[in-house]
Amino acid sequence: MVYFKEILPNPAGDDTSGEWIKLVNPGEEDINLSGWVIKDAGGKAYSLMTLAPKNTEIVLPRSLTGIALNNNGDTLYLLSASGETVDSISYTEASDDEIIIASRFVESTRKEKAETTTLEQLALGGDDKIVSEGSFSIVMVAIVIALAASILIGAILKRSEEK
Repeated sequence: MVYFKEILPNPAGDDTSGEWIKLVNPGEEDINLSGWVIKDAGGKAYSLMTLAPKNTEIVLPRSLTGIALNNNGDTLYLLSASGETVDSISYTEASDDEIIIASRFVESTRKEKAETTTLEQLALGGDDKIVSEGSFSIVMVAIVIALAASILIGAILKRSEEK
């Protein structure tokens, strides 16, 4: 089955270019969404004409759907080709850059975020990470590489001039 997973109704900056709706097919079979419709509480509708591959998320930007999500609350409905309501998602208000997560996915999304390692954690995590906190920093490594490369290029140019 296909469900709403998340929506971003109030992105920082321009709403028209930043809003999106995310659908998810957590199942083990592809689902043809041709004829399915996403509709908001005001009646604005967008017809889907795509396939939802198994175990896949589909992000639909406002520029594609034309559905303007209200910052002060809205309800979206996902209707099957036969017009049956398959899923809905509601919110009362959205602050800047707040992603509204469908209740059925709240716990799994928390786990995903908790298990995700940030670049900061990698960079500052110790000797086995991208950047060590030791005295020999990444900047020093870059300088040494740049010096070695310039010496090598200089030697190659000097040889070619001698010939």
